[in-house]
Amino acid sequence: MPVDVRYGPHARLRMQQRHISFLEVEDVIENPHTRYADDKGNPILIGHPNGRRIKVVVALGSDPPFVITVGD
Repeated sequence: MPVDVRYGPHARLRMQQRHISFLEVEDVIENPHTRYADDKGNPILIGHPNGRRIKVVVALGSDPPFVITVGD
């Protein structure tokens, strides 16, 4: 089942620059293998969709998840 996710402009830019798809980000949100928080408490999720390491930062308490930024 698809995840309802919102993406900020910075996340969209980083996804475009790093050739990361919406499906890859949503897979990390649904199935993170590592989870911790940044200094503001925002969840940082790491997963390996299709064998590629992807890091997703989500706004604390957002529902649906609001993606702040994405990295690899």
